[in-house]
Amino acid sequence: MKRSTLTAASLATLLAAAPSLASSHREAPLISEDPAVDSTDVYAFRSPDLQDTVTLIANYIPFEVPAGPPNYYRLSDQALYEIKVDNTGDAVADISFQFRFRNQTSNGTTFLYNTGLLNTANDPDRNVTHNYTLTRVNFTNGVEVSRQVLAANGEVAGPRIGPQSNGDQAAYEAYAQQFVANAGPGKVFVGPRDEGFYVDVNAIFDLLNVTRAAGLGTGLGVDATKGFNVHSLAIQMPITELTSDGLAPVLGTNLGGNNAVLGVWTSASRPKHTVLRRNAGPRGSGPFLQVSRLGLPLINEVVVPLGFKDQFSRTEPKDDLTNIAGFVVDPELSRLLRALYNIPVPPVPRSDMVQVISFLPTILTSRTNLQPADVLRLNVAIPPTGANLNAPVNALGVIGGDLGGFPNGRRPGDDVVDILERVVGAGILSSEPCVDAAPVLCRNQGGATVATFGDAFPGNALNDGVGANDVPYLNVFPYLGTPHEGFVHSHDP
Repeated sequence: MKRSTLTAASLATLLAAAPSLASSHREAPLISEDPAVDSTDVYAFRSPDLQDTVTLIANYIPFEVPAGPPNYYRLSDQALYEIKVDNTGDAVADISFQFRFRNQTSNGTTFLYNTGLLNTANDPDRNVTHNYTLTRVNFTNGVEVSRQVLAANGEVAGPRIGPQSNGDQAAYEAYAQQFVANAGPGKVFVGPRDEGFYVDVNAIFDLLNVTRAAGLGTGLGVDATKGFNVHSLAIQMPITELTSDGLAPVLGTNLGGNNAVLGVWTSASRPKHTVLRRNAGPRGSGPFLQVSRLGLPLINEVVVPLGFKDQFSRTEPKDDLTNIAGFVVDPELSRLLRALYNIPVPPVPRSDMVQVISFLPTILTSRTNLQPADVLRLNVAIPPTGANLNAPVNALGVIGGDLGGFPNGRRPGDDVVDILERVVGAGILSSEPCVDAAPVLCRNQGGATVATFGDAFPGNALNDGVGANDVPYLNVFPYLGTPHEGFVHSHDP
C-alpha cells in the first residue's frame, strides 16, 4: 500500500479533499459477491418541504434489476445495517440508526410472490413479507450509553412487479407511501426506489473515457444506472434530534457553531460466523464484523486502489488519516487525466481541493476541529435551497453557488460527477476572503474564504455527459423516485 511521507499535520489538512467521480457500486472485490450489503449512495440534506428536519438515506443493492422473481431483491436478515451520525466532528459515531430484518413466508404452497393486487400495507395477498426493527443507539466517546427502539415491526415496501400486481405507477406510489412509518419523533421508509444517482460509470473504467462526455467529444454519455432500482433505508428526523446539544442553529448564522455540522455515513456488518444448515436457513453467531461502509461518493471505488479495497471496507472513518491519506493527496485520477488527455491538472500534493471537500475553514463553516475522514458532512445552519429536489438552485452545488448542495451534504440531484471531475481537472487557483459571494453567510464566519476555480479548458468543463436522472424525484419523503417495474427495461438500448 502506498503511503504518504507528509507530516501528520499536513495530512490532516489535505485528507478531506478526496476526489471521486460517482458513488459506490460493486466497489470492492468481496462486497461485489454480497450485493445485499453493498451500499451504493449516501444522502444527507435539509428536507426541502419540512425545513426543520434532516433526511438521511442509505441505498443498498447496486444495479437492482426490477424483474427478479420469484425471489425479488431484499435486504439481508443476517446483516446489521447502520446510518451513523457524528455531531462532534471527530469522525466517531455519536448516533447510530440500526436496522435488522426478518423475512417471512405466509403462503408456502404457491410459487407466486403474491396472489392478488397489492394495494395496502399488510395486504393478505402478499405471500412474502419483510419486516424490520429500527433502533437508535447513542454513544459518548464511542461508548454506548443508551438505545431506543423507534420502530418495532416496520414493514418493507414490496417490489413493483407489474400492472396486475401493483396497478399503474400512481397506484404503486400510493401503495408505497403507506410504508412511511413513524420512528419516534421522525419518519422511516424502507423499500425499493429508483436508483436516483445518474452517471456514465462505465466510461470511468474504460481508461477514464472522458471523450464520450457531451461538449468534450462524441456526446455519447450513457446513464449506466438508468432503469435500475435500489433498496433505500430512509430516515427523516428533526434537526434537534441530531445535533450535539439538542438545539437547531439559527439559519444563516453561526455556521461554525459546535452544533452546526453533522457527519454522516452508512455501514453494513455480518456475524463473524455463519453456519449453513441442511434443513434450515443459515445461522449467524459471534460479534458483527463490518463488511462495507460509505460516506463521500466513490472513495473506495476510485480513490482506494484494488489491493486495499477490502481492507478499507472494514476500517472506520476515524482511521482514514492513517489508512488512505496517501491515496488522496496523490490521486490516481489526477495522474490519469494528465497522462491520457494532457490536462494540466495541478501538481501534487493536491492541497488546492481542500476548500471544496474538506469542510476545513471555507464558506461552509469556520470550524477547524473537524477530523478529516470519508464522511459526508452537512451544515444544518445553512438553509435548504430550491423549491424541491427537482428544482435545485444549481446541481453543481457549492461550486455553482448553491450552498444547499454537495459537498454541503448531498441531495439526490446533485451532479457529484461533474462537480468532482472539474475540481480534480481544473483545481483551485486562489482563495479570497468570503465577502462578496454570500455576505449574509460570510459575515458570521470570521475570516472564511471562497475559492476561485481554474478556467482552463477542458479541465473546467469535465463532465460525464449525463446531466439528470431518468425519473423525477418525489416532492415528499422518501424523495427518491418510484421504482421501475419488471416489464420495463429502460436500461436496455
